[in-house]
Amino acid sequence: MTTRYVWDDLPGAVRRGVESFVGTVVGATSPDTCHTSPFVATLATAEGGRAFAKGAPIGDTDAAEGLRREAVVSPIVGRFAATLLGEVAVDGWRVLVFEYVDGTHLDLSPGSDELSVLAEALEDVQTIDAPAGVELPPLVERWEKYLTGDDRSLLVGDALVHTDLVPENLMIRYAGYGRRLYLLDWGSAAIGPAWAEYAELYDRLLLRGHTPGSARVWLRRFPVWRHAGRAALCAFVVARQRQEIDVMGDQAAAPGVARWATLLDE
Repeated sequence: MTTRYVWDDLPGAVRRGVESFVGTVVGATSPDTCHTSPFVATLATAEGGRAFAKGAPIGDTDAAEGLRREAVVSPIVGRFAATLLGEVAVDGWRVLVFEYVDGTHLDLSPGSDELSVLAEALEDVQTIDAPAGVELPPLVERWEKYLTGDDRSLLVGDALVHTDLVPENLMIRYAGYGRRLYLLDWGSAAIGPAWAEYAELYDRLLLRGHTPGSARVWLRRFPVWRHAGRAALCAFVVARQRQEIDVMGDQAAAPGVARWATLLDE
């Protein structure tokens, strides 16, 4: 089980480093929900401001890799992510400090008018060209052990993909008549085919009440989805099904395996 840390658990040098970006911290609230980073907290400052921080001991290689990806992606995605205020690396810890996004989680349920905001944001994000040499792993590496070489080649691409668009990572802020969507937590970001972002989102839609048919209709509004080859989608589905079985076991994975199969229905 992953060890969880609160603000007071952090070494003094780490806390001082965070405060150099946000000011004196007078309160810190850690969420009850599970996060990939061992330390996650909303910070309240003496000046009345708020910030969001997440971090991990350097020795926690998986969490540290997620933080590294977020730091790499932050300057690339700009207005589609919370602003990275600073990074602290001291006393065996790495902590990222972000602006606090005051909003609500996007409503992914059927009929939600916020789905149009998500659609627009995703298409805008996919116009972003990741700079040459950006250190993000190919998405296909995630499923290498679940596919043959020929199938793996179908999941290669050059788009920047978030891959973890759960409602908790979709924060919408209303200001007057405008709405701005933030795609939070880029710790699973990768480089892959653009359509894979929508394929990952398919399962989220089903879990929020969409039928397989209505979810597939929604996905067809996106040109990159319509141009995804059938063989590539089959390879993706097989990889996701095998991954779920590998992680959860046959019985626990059965509902997810069945949901993924519906992505290929006509």
